[in-house]
Amino acid sequence: YFDPAVFSPQQNRELRQQWQLEEDDFVWIFVGRLVKDKGINELVAAFRQLTEEFNDSENKNSSVANIRKRAPKLLLVGPLESELDPLLPETLREMEHNKNILTVGYQKDVRPYLAAADALVFPSYREGFPNVVMQAGAMGLPSIVTDINGCNEIIINNQNGLLVKMKDEESLYNGIEQLVNDKEFYNGIKNNVRKSIVERYSQDYFYSQLYQEFSKLKI
Repeated sequence: YFDPAVFSPQQNRELRQQWQLEEDDFVWIFVGRLVKDKGINELVAAFRQLTEEFNDSENKNSSVANIRKRAPKLLLVGPLESELDPLLPETLREMEHNKNILTVGYQKDVRPYLAAADALVFPSYREGFPNVVMQAGAMGLPSIVTDINGCNEIIINNQNGLLVKMKDEESLYNGIEQLVNDKEFYNGIKNNVRKSIVERYSQDYFYSQLYQEFSKLKI
């Protein structure tokens, strides 16, 4: 069900065009509730720094700008919950005024958005087992996640994604910048992602492991 082959390049281009995303843009995606505990304050702050640096280098026409041919964009997929665990006022202002941050709200089917993105960023404070990280991996997306239970079970650092410190804007920024700027590193991770998910989390594999555990029981 979560497979990038389900969506054609044309479908991906059309979704990007719908949100005014250029073909060369590097599109980050977050999927989940837009609340403090999901790390949205740190994510928006880190992304603000990244886009400001990118825009500054573009304006100066520096050598850095020549490296960064892909403008960073952030796609926030999920409901904004203002009553419980609200975001900081400065975060909300940045989300509203930064043209490179796109908020699309709740989506029943997130697969087209994952297919049209380049990487997942998921800086949550706490998780059980985050399905969205597994789903993004099945769609072939490298992920940046916080080094917390659940996330660090799915993501193996520098193999199918990056682990960053929780509640740490600088650590998050450095991870995002590394995947944006180091094309060889990004492609190396991307080539591992789907395989790492299929091998460890396919239903057939899970059921076989479950069967083995039940077989050990003396009933």
